[in-house]
Formats: sequence, structure tokens, C-alpha cells
Amino acid sequence: MGSAVNTVETVLVILLSVGMVSLIILSIILISIMIAVMKNVKRISDRAEEVTSNVSELVATMGRKVAPMAVSAAVAAIVRRWRGSKSDKED
Repeated sequence: MGSAVNTVETVLVILLSVGMVSLIILSIILISIMIAVMKNVKRISDRAEEVTSNVSELVATMGRKVAPMAVSAAVAAIVRRWRGSKSDKED
């Protein structure tokens, strides 16, 4: 009976050792995959930040270029209305 218990203990130790080694290997693989994914996420976020800054610079530049034209168009519309109302009063 003593050798049967010893054999069962040996089998359990072997099974537990194999399971533990398998889990360690899987953990290492998963950690390396997660590191690769995090690097890709960082790269994507850096590109998104760069695009956002480029778009904001573009909008600011367009605002500086378009604002004078918008103001002049508004002033021209006001002058046309003023002249139109002035000529209506004269008639």
C-alpha cells in the first residue's frame, strides 16, 4: 500500500508541475502580446495627437485667412442695405 500512495503522490506532483509550467509559459506569451498591443496603441494615440494638432493649426490658419473676407462681405451687405433703404426714401 505504501508504494501505491507514493506513486499517486508522484503522479500528482508531475501533473501539478506540468500545469504550473504551462501556466507560466502562457503567462509569458500573454504578457508579450499585451506589450505589443500597448506599443501599437501608443503609436496610434501619438498619430491621433499629431493629426489633431495639424487640424487645429489648419483651422487657425483658415480662420485668419477667411475672417477678413467674412467681415468685408458683411460690411458690403450692410452698405447695400443702407444704400437701398436710402434710395427708397428718396423715391
